[in-house]
Order: sequence, then C-alpha cells, then structure tokens
Amino acid sequence: MTTVKGQLKETLVGTIKEPELSQDAKAAFDRNARKDEDTGELYMTEEEFVNAIAPANENYHKIQREQYAILFHIADRKKLGRINIQDWVTFENLLAKPDAEYEIAFRLFDENGTGTIKYEDFQKLYNTNKGEATIPFDWNCEWASLYIGGRKHRHDMTYPQFSQMLRGLQGERIRQAFHIFDKDKDGYIEPEDFQRIILETARHKLSDHLLDNLHTLCNISTGSKISYANVRAFQNVIREMDLVDLIIRNAAQKSEDGTITRTDFLNEAARITRFSLFTPMEADILFHFAGLDAPSGRLSLQDFAKVVDSSWQSAFALGLETTAGAAAKAVSFTQKIIHKSLESAHHFALGSLAGAFGAFVVYPIDLVKTRMQNQRSGRVGEMLYKNSVDCAKKVVKNEGFKGLYSGVLPQLVGVAPEKAIKLTVNDLIR
Repeated sequence: MTTVKGQLKETLVGTIKEPELSQDAKAAFDRNARKDEDTGELYMTEEEFVNAIAPANENYHKIQREQYAILFHIADRKKLGRINIQDWVTFENLLAKPDAEYEIAFRLFDENGTGTIKYEDFQKLYNTNKGEATIPFDWNCEWASLYIGGRKHRHDMTYPQFSQMLRGLQGERIRQAFHIFDKDKDGYIEPEDFQRIILETARHKLSDHLLDNLHTLCNISTGSKISYANVRAFQNVIREMDLVDLIIRNAAQKSEDGTITRTDFLNEAARITRFSLFTPMEADILFHFAGLDAPSGRLSLQDFAKVVDSSWQSAFALGLETTAGAAAKAVSFTQKIIHKSLESAHHFALGSLAGAFGAFVVYPIDLVKTRMQNQRSGRVGEMLYKNSVDCAKKVVKNEGFKGLYSGVLPQLVGVAPEKAIKLTVNDLIR
C-alpha cells in the first residue's frame, strides 16, 4: 500500500507515468521548439521556453520578461538544459493546479527532488537570489524557528510546512523591515521607508495607482509619519483584496447611483462576513487610495478599480488598445463568466453544508432567545425563566440535552438553501 509520504512525493516530484498530452499544449510546444539534428526530437532550451510562456509582444510592466526564465528550472526535471514534450506538458499541468504558486516555489528550493527542503539548501538559494539592496531578514528569529527549528535543531520542511511558512512570510518580512526603519523605536517610520518596504514585498500584487501613491498613507492621520498600525492595516487590505472587491460590488449594486461611502462598505462587510471584519482604519486606507482623484466620500466601481485590480495601469502607461486586443479581452471575459457559472453548482453544495453547520451550532442560542421572548407567566409578576442561563438550564433539566435542538430540522431546511443561494449569487455577480 502506498504510504502518505510516498503519495506526497509523487505529487511534488512526479511519477514515471507521463501526463496526457492536450492539443493546445502540443501546438504551443511545436510553435516554439527546435529540432535535434541527430535524433529528430523536438526540444526547448531556456530561450525557447521563455518565448513560449512569455511572448515578446505582451506587456511586462510588473515582472520583467527575463525573470520568467527561473521557471525553466522547474520544467527541466532531468537537469539537462533542455526539455522535451513530456516535460512541457508536465509543467503545464503544474500551472493548472490550484496551489501552483506554492508548489512552484517548493520545487525551486527542492533542487534534488526529494520532496523535502533542507534548511541549508533553502538558506543558500535564498541568499543567492536576493539583491544587494534587499532589506535584511533574520532567519534565526523566533517566527522562523517555529517552522524550521532553532539553530541547534534545524529540520527539513515538507511541502505543507513550506507552503504554510510561505503564507506568513510576507507579514514577518514587513514586521522586521519596520523595526529596521524605526530607528527612534517610537512605532513610526518615514513614508519613503514604507514605500520601500511595500515595493520589495508586494510590488507585483499592487496596481500602478497604489504603487505611485504609497507615500500618501501618512495623510490618513495627523502627522507626517506612518505608524505600525497603518502598515498592518494596509497589509490586511491587500491580503483580502478579493473579499474587498466582492464587498464593494455588492454594496454598489444596492446604491441608487452606483457609488458607496465608507459606512456602506463597513455595513456590507459586516453583513456578508462572520469573522473577516474590516477595521475602521482599513476602511479609511481603502477609501483614501481609491478617492485620491475624487475625494468626495462617495466612490464608484471605477474609483475602486485603481486599487483592487493589480493589472490597472494609467492611460499614459497603457496606451491605446488595438481592436484585436479588445476583442481578445472580450473573449477572455466570456470564458471567465462560463467558468464561474460552472463553479456555482459546486459552491451551491458547499454553501448548503456551511449554512446548515452554522445554523446547527448556534441553534441552542436561538432556542433560548425564542423561549425567553415567548414566555408567559402563570401569575402576575411571575416569569417562567429568570434569564437566558436559567432558561438553558431548565430546558436541559426538563427535556434533556436534545431539548436544546428541538425543532432544528425546519431551521436547517430553511437556512441551508438560503446560504447556498446567497453564496452562489455572490459568485455569479463578481
């Protein structure tokens, strides 16, 4: 029987069985590959590989085209300096995975293809690829030791451990960088230092509008410096950008003129989320950057697009689109709509389960509340229940623990489809 460790290694390192070859993958490979004169086999070197995944005629204003060459080391499984059609298809299948970003990063550090990453290899590759002007990061800090062990007890990282560490790495890098620039140790840094921190840690995730105006974050409060609270709030906003986009769109649909205020945003956030509530400071940051060109307090989807859409560019940088480019975008948009519609059925089922589970957990609270509201005293001034705790105790005493869930079935029947429909509609209108 295959062990869990063996299955994980097969997932990350690969198996002898080659993936299925699609017509699109073969066509892309044939367009860019060269032919071996001795064997007649088609293959790609690093140059052809970059041409295939990053065509020269596309826009690369965030990530330089040459940087895509690092992915060649992932595709070149046998370390031959060239890849064949099987290597190419394996790489394309990897990109199609939902956790592709984490797995690609893992394979970059797992140079030997063992399915684990040694601390020495990780440290060596990290130091090799960081620039000379990179903000220092202490890998011996307490946060890092929780994932890789202390200095005397380093351990290898599996893929789940590595991906979880990677998820929290940006926040720790920002925290350490803030301490470096906070020379007075008063909890404040200069706007230029904040801009450098964000450009180094999250540049590729942000729109040009945000990148050009990072230094203005100090304007959301009095003073000319930026506090650590401002920095954390900004990080939380960019980390939850997908949820921010959903909340904005939902709130805008309910507005008569399509514009929303800060209060509208916070109210909608509280309505559609249970635990991911946004703080007033986070809302201030969002509306500050979205309203730089229209500081009226009421903003439209177009205003927010400059913040939530990482691909947003100014008209000067973007230039005039060609008719062919506009048509291609229209086709891409249509395909996305179809794809999201197909996903709705899956989300409907998950929404039903989530709604039913949530209603089941909080049902005893609803039952106690209802009993308290509906109680009638037998005599004037005499009440059956003194308070909520007394009500719960008497229900358990007289009806048993199951009494707390008396009538739960009709509640589940009503809540499950209601939550499922809400989530499905949210997915469709995004």
